[in-house]
Amino acid sequence: MQETMGQIIKRLRKEKNLTQEDLAMQLGVTFQAVSKWENGLGMPDISQVVPLAHIFGVSTDVLFGISGTNDKDEVVKIIKNAQSLLTRPLTAKGLLKKYSALQDGLKVYPNNTTLLLETLETGLALSYPENTVYDAEHAKPIYHACIRYANLIISYSPNATDVLRTHMIMVILHSAYGDFKNAYAHAQHFPWRTDLNIHVMYAYLAHWKKDYETEVQSCQYGVLFYLQALMNIVLRLSQAYSTLEKNKDAVKTLETALGLINCIFKEEDVLPPIHHREQGDLYKVLAEIYLKDGNTDMALHYLKKMADYDTMEYEKISINTPMCSPLFKSIPHGLYRKRIDCHQNLIAKLTDECFESLTDNEQYKQLLKTAGI
Repeated sequence: MQETMGQIIKRLRKEKNLTQEDLAMQLGVTFQAVSKWENGLGMPDISQVVPLAHIFGVSTDVLFGISGTNDKDEVVKIIKNAQSLLTRPLTAKGLLKKYSALQDGLKVYPNNTTLLLETLETGLALSYPENTVYDAEHAKPIYHACIRYANLIISYSPNATDVLRTHMIMVILHSAYGDFKNAYAHAQHFPWRTDLNIHVMYAYLAHWKKDYETEVQSCQYGVLFYLQALMNIVLRLSQAYSTLEKNKDAVKTLETALGLINCIFKEEDVLPPIHHREQGDLYKVLAEIYLKDGNTDMALHYLKKMADYDTMEYEKISINTPMCSPLFKSIPHGLYRKRIDCHQNLIAKLTDECFESLTDNEQYKQLLKTAGI
């Protein structure tokens, strides 16, 4: 038996994890209206069909029960196929293949914001000069293509997170290519306050629903994201100090950050890998700065700390690992997500060219053995 439009709306709403109130709010109607549609007691006004399709990520044909497939399914296939073209370890050549496959997909779905954002993210990796997979040969045209993708996402995406991520990427790329005027314009779209994330919003909702368990967990996730963001900016600050040859300030900045982590998690048996960031490992950066400043002993001290952590038996940690800190005790799986394999592994970090001067050092040689070299 063919689904009615009301049944289709109900199914798609649940697939999106939306309540009737959520959907009504996005459409600017009452939840009673949504309830009537789903129960076959009424139909959406024709002016609401396109917005409905946009919210669900389907064509209007799907809402009318004409098509059994939708753009979302096809886009997922395109992204999955593009992802399969990546090499291990990741190289610019493999990433360029993924980028080309995503561009082919955009010829079919030119305004699909999910596909546009995936292409933009891939373009960022290829065109940003400080990335390990930077493709110097194709970087400039990719950068210019990214500008077009970004404009489309900002124009069409209903998702505030996607739009802000797009502005962030364009601040990064425009700055790298010397277009500071446009970089500044994109930067102006960010809020002044840093405590505006989805988890804090959920905490407000839970509070007034008197669902205090959910409020606690939402607040804990909010704290976790703030802590991770703090470590990201601290790492960037220390690297800026180091570039200015202010090595003492760089060292103090990182050691203060590690001290904060140790203080927050002092009751835990195992520290979560908060010090593993996209821009680098705090221990590695500390070792690098100490070595740059001529202090070999402290450089080796932090390299050993890094090696000890990275060779820890992670299999002893599970999503059920209890936490003692009331700041995070409801979300151990979010804290112990292993970052090491996602970014640089221990061997890559220890053999970085910045540590070449330690090649003949016996302690360094022992660390390499620990890493399996």
